[in-house]
Amino acid sequence: MLTIALESVRFFAHHGFYEQERIIGNHFVLDVLVQLPEPEHPSQLGESVNYEALFSISKAVMEVPQQLLEQVVHDISVKVKARFPVISYSKVTLRKQAPPFGGDLAYSCVALEKQY
Repeated sequence: MLTIALESVRFFAHHGFYEQERIIGNHFVLDVLVQLPEPEHPSQLGESVNYEALFSISKAVMEVPQQLLEQVVHDISVKVKARFPVISYSKVTLRKQAPPFGGDLAYSCVALEKQY
């Protein structure tokens, strides 16, 4: 099994349940991990998953404001699988810095794991 991942990709985006969050935006940290069978020819990118494409998919999804982070991780997961059908497992984790509920914490977090 081959694992390819993006870790701690930082975005500024306008996701949030409250209208004010979607107006002012927030900082997010994203991890995308995928697994696929080991390629027969590991020197050929066409048999693997291009992590630049993982970033492009993630960036495009992060640019569309959503009320729920659950929707964001779902959309990234679905688009990655559609682009790379060879993927057998994925995990998308999105952390929101300083969520607006008055608690003292670094992040809130939503993660979606899928076995295909």
